[in-house]
Amino acid sequence: ARYYFEQNNEKTLQGRLNEGDNFGGISILLNDAVAIRTLEVLENSVFLSLDAAIFLKTCAEFEEFKAFFTNAFGKLMLNKSYAGIIARQIKDKEFNLPFFNQPISAIFRPNIVTCPHDATINEAAQKMAKNSSGSIFIKDEKGKVDAIITDADLRSSAIAKGLDAGYPASAIVSSPLVSIPADSQVFEAFITMIGEDKKHLAVSSKTNDIIGTISDKDLITAQTNSTYLLIKKIKSAKNINQLENMHSKMTLMLLDPIRNGANPEYITRLITSFSDAILDKVIGFSIAKLGSPPCKFAFMIMGSEGREEQTLISDQDNAIIYEDLEDEKDRAYASAYFVRFSELVCNQLNTAGYKFCTGDNMAKNPKWCQSLLNWKKCFHNWIYNGSPEDLLNSSIFFDFKGAWGDLELTDKLKSFLLDSVNKRAGFLRHLTENALYFKPPIGLFGKLLVESKGEHKDSFDIKRALLPIVDFARVYSLKHGLVQTNTLTRLFRLYTKHVLTNTQYIDLIQSYNYLMHLRFLRQITTIIDEQKAPDNYVNPKNLSYLDTAMLK
Repeated sequence: ARYYFEQNNEKTLQGRLNEGDNFGGISILLNDAVAIRTLEVLENSVFLSLDAAIFLKTCAEFEEFKAFFTNAFGKLMLNKSYAGIIARQIKDKEFNLPFFNQPISAIFRPNIVTCPHDATINEAAQKMAKNSSGSIFIKDEKGKVDAIITDADLRSSAIAKGLDAGYPASAIVSSPLVSIPADSQVFEAFITMIGEDKKHLAVSSKTNDIIGTISDKDLITAQTNSTYLLIKKIKSAKNINQLENMHSKMTLMLLDPIRNGANPEYITRLITSFSDAILDKVIGFSIAKLGSPPCKFAFMIMGSEGREEQTLISDQDNAIIYEDLEDEKDRAYASAYFVRFSELVCNQLNTAGYKFCTGDNMAKNPKWCQSLLNWKKCFHNWIYNGSPEDLLNSSIFFDFKGAWGDLELTDKLKSFLLDSVNKRAGFLRHLTENALYFKPPIGLFGKLLVESKGEHKDSFDIKRALLPIVDFARVYSLKHGLVQTNTLTRLFRLYTKHVLTNTQYIDLIQSYNYLMHLRFLRQITTIIDEQKAPDNYVNPKNLSYLDTAMLK
């Protein structure tokens, strides 16, 4: 069937109805049962009717049922997709609050131990022992907590160095003191510990007073089989053999948070922390084998990794940038060193589970292992002389980010990029035209377009559904000189610069999060149910009616 508006004997087609669709509900609710659209049946059909009185009574009793038939339906479902309306509990009949979504209020230790700023190491240690505490806070002259001493500090900074017990405790404090608000989630504590390389965090009140502590042991106790333990294992690895297939272990750790409906942003940030830890160790191993680099350099990541949007499907998109050298011999030596270095790093990342890029967009390709000057030439050529095919193949480079090394080099390259884009107005038009080449899998009248043959027959690539949002954020961020690469961060910055209205911003981030959520669900379905490598191909027949409606 099809429905349309009719005015002055002119019909304006609005869309089609297929099996399982409904018609008339919104008119009963919002327009006194007067339909403003005409429904025309195109083939023999069977309709199930519901009495208006029963319909209205059901709407009055169940707000979510009512919302399904109103224009607020889309936003409501997006807002609640993580609360269980759409989120499916794969092989899990009962819903439990995901570990990473829990507040730290249930985990942190509220009774803090303190000592004055002039206390000795012995006095601090005695007080820790008396209170069975793994840490003690140091107060400044005004009585305000400004530092912390942990049992690890006592071992490594006092006992191991043979410091006298009468030495000032302030000499061995962990600095700076890192705190986290008491209303934070476990996920935020986890990310802070990893990012700041701290095992203890101070917990602060709304008035910024220190009211407790939370440690890595608290997190481990709360969830023994945790991602935190896995990252600790990565950081303690002594050789590449200990990192073999580590990515698959990370994937298994994330199955529960994903199937329990964890926010996709949390999942991608966890994956980013994991990838950063792997890269840090691999680069360390490579430098230890080849010797110190001959000059300043940075390891760049690009594409989804550069945007901090990796999923359970991982491959390498990376590059090397090193400082410009005047002497020709120095340039030749640096080039040779970094080619060997990149080969080693990329091979070890592959060992850890990060597959080689099929397009060879990796640092081990000498084409993407260049000095700052040569990288500027690459971007200049893409911006001023790039063909549509060049831009198609180079789009991932416009999401580059410095991941390791001297990030001043990547900052300089980013400044050059934004300045060049600003001077070449036509470039953004070409980049936009390229983005439009990848259309979302939605056809005429909102029908989902699926593959007609091959391995993924009758399925569509949900990654393609995300591309318009990712591409939009990239193009407009370049236009407005934004240095950020993460899509959600880019959208937020565009909103704060009034490029996006509040409604546009909310619609975009909700759509993005919803699609990412479905993408993660598809990936763990392939792992758990189909027992094969994750992919992005969704068969519409396996989607619920609500999922299908939301996608359209």
